[in-house]
Amino acid sequence: MDKTPLEIYVELMTTIRRRLDVIETIRQSQIDDFSRAETAAFHGRKVIEGISFACLVAIENGIKHVPRDAKGKWNAEDILKSLESKKISTLPSPSIIRSATDIERENDNVNVVIEGVPENRISHEDLISMYQGLHRWLHEINPYVEADRKSFYTNHGQKLWDDLERVNQFIEKHFISISGEGFFCVLRDNVDGNTKVSSLSRSKSA
Repeated sequence: MDKTPLEIYVELMTTIRRRLDVIETIRQSQIDDFSRAETAAFHGRKVIEGISFACLVAIENGIKHVPRDAKGKWNAEDILKSLESKKISTLPSPSIIRSATDIERENDNVNVVIEGVPENRISHEDLISMYQGLHRWLHEINPYVEADRKSFYTNHGQKLWDDLERVNQFIEKHFISISGEGFFCVLRDNVDGNTKVSSLSRSKSA
């Protein structure tokens, strides 16, 4: 049986959450700095690829048109550049759910509000830049460019961990539109810890 757009999206977000959990486990491990960063970068690239696939799901089931040069791709940079060049913006919007104020309850007849978190947003350009930066960890170090692994980590390690944390904050709680309907996604639900995507048909998006 064919999967619905929502089912595909939930699977993508579940996989992204698992990779982010792996990254955190690696970060806290006792192996050397370079090996921790190198392994985390591998999963980080796949997280950004998952986000780019999620954009395609939203596009195909929202405006019903996926750019020909993006469909069938796996490289996040190619997908994101294609969407950016056509001014198609379907990136998840970092958001929180909060209780409605008395005025919002009275005027809009809602109990909860989805509120954007602008400081956690990441543009197409920034995601592409992060993706490119993660790529440098996936090749063996060229001894004619970097002195050794320690030197490479000193030059690039902090940027790696900062980028991975930004991606985590970007995708951890967000709003997305699929098939013209708004959904709120949490990678780690406060009650049971599971990844969930809920319809906002009875909520107000802000």
